[in-house]
Amino acid sequence: MAEPLLAVCDLSMTFLRRSSLFGRRERRIHALKEVSFAIEAGATLGVVGESGCGKSTLARCLLRLLQPSGGNVRFAGVDLLSLSDEAMRRMRQRMQIVLQNPFSSLNPRLNGFDLIAEPLRTHLTMSRKGMVEKVASLLAEVGLTSDFMGRHPHQLSGGQAQRIALARALALNPAFVILDEPTSALDVSVQAQIINLLIRLQRQRGLAYLFITHDLSVIQHISDRIAVMYLGEIVEEASSEQIFAEPQHPYTQALLSSTPSPDPASSRQRIILPGTAPSAANPPAGCAFHPRCAQVMECCRTVYPAPRPTSADRMVSCHLYESAQEMEKN
Repeated sequence: MAEPLLAVCDLSMTFLRRSSLFGRRERRIHALKEVSFAIEAGATLGVVGESGCGKSTLARCLLRLLQPSGGNVRFAGVDLLSLSDEAMRRMRQRMQIVLQNPFSSLNPRLNGFDLIAEPLRTHLTMSRKGMVEKVASLLAEVGLTSDFMGRHPHQLSGGQAQRIALARALALNPAFVILDEPTSALDVSVQAQIINLLIRLQRQRGLAYLFITHDLSVIQHISDRIAVMYLGEIVEEASSEQIFAEPQHPYTQALLSSTPSPDPASSRQRIILPGTAPSAANPPAGCAFHPRCAQVMECCRTVYPAPRPTSADRMVSCHLYESAQEMEKN
């Protein structure tokens, strides 16, 4: 069996925060805890969860914009965490990211041409004519005319700015693109246009996506598989169809219950979670979700639920799916 394009195993990220005026005491914040998943070439993994669950930290660790505390990340068979800074810089030609707010990721002093040409200048040797032709081609690919070469970010709408950011990400012909909430700052009609553009580009270029969002209605249309995150952990991973047809983890069930249904006759019951997510600096013992779970058992308060397969292609971290033998041990 061929190795996936991206394979992540037990990825962890811990931050140290000084908790006194003179920095004498430190607190550990576990932003990621043993996260594992894989993405095949040309496929999309959607990552969903509440704000602060570690989605953006995960994206930055994969690109080594943050240095993970532990684990393993393999991209196209290469161990990314063992690469030197220069080797990782070259590898980033094949791995790109599109951020949530294009106006914060685009330099306001540069026009469209310079924004898109920046990675070409950094990594390639091209003539001015070749660069102009390449930028014009990229603009056409994302649905913009060559007139946008002369426009600055403040002259663009949100959708146009995100298309410029996407064109820049595609400039070096990457195989893998991280999309960190790429539509959340856009109007609903523009969101649909960007999603359709991303799907078309994926088919044409064979791109693999890691699509990060908190919007389940968006992630359903673009993802092959979905990973649900809670407090730095993946609590459920399955195909998009499985997640929406039969969510198994109580947290996934609560997320889906909050999604508006287009069917007025739908009998879906809204699950209201009490309180807020615990702090990553002081996580609860046992299952991190147990203080808010309506199906909590005594073992949930003390024993961490290890990820376990509940079918051939599904993983859930929940004591509800343990065997009778496992329950007796707990």
